[in-house]
Amino acid sequence: MPVHKATIVPRGSSLGMVAQLPDKDQDSLSRKQMLARLNVAMGGRAAEELIFGDNEVTSGASHDFKSATDLARLMVTKFGMSKAVGHVVHDYANDGNNMSTETRLLVEKEVRDLLQSAYENAKHILTTRQEDLHVLAKALLEHETLSGNQIKQILAEAASPSVKPAIVQTSVSPSSPSPSPSPSPSLPAESASVAVTAKGKTKGVTQAVGN
Repeated sequence: MPVHKATIVPRGSSLGMVAQLPDKDQDSLSRKQMLARLNVAMGGRAAEELIFGDNEVTSGASHDFKSATDLARLMVTKFGMSKAVGHVVHDYANDGNNMSTETRLLVEKEVRDLLQSAYENAKHILTTRQEDLHVLAKALLEHETLSGNQIKQILAEAASPSVKPAIVQTSVSPSSPSPSPSPSPSLPAESASVAVTAKGKTKGVTQAVGN
């Protein structure tokens, strides 16, 4: 899903945010789209580990983990997207106490596998696209808030060394959202989202790059 805007301006307990908007109205999500959302949710923690190391990770990714866990659990228990669990619906009310112990353990294993795979995908994206990670971090440190169009241009220019990077001056207003941009041809939409999410939700990473 294309990024609408990203900011590192703190709001309450949040150190920043990334807003993503669909290109068109959508009533349902495919398995591919859900897996991509899980990858994006793991971007913040993966970026912290990549830049600072295992011992310096923070609690900043807790909300992302909750959202990812909820989605993965729905995929397994409601949407029939686990071959091990099958095409059945399980009631996970009361933390799964309505299910047998064997079924609950199977569900939790499938959820953990989905989340671990998403984390590995996010870290791979950020490792192979580390130049884009640093470019976006520096741009966010300088401007604090970037629109989707600005992010698209920055990534396109980073892929073309002969072009001097520049920021398109466009206004970003939550009350008047601009049309969702198409992802940069040099960076898949999911990769861009992971990188930008890592920037908008992991303030320490951007500070480290800036230093």
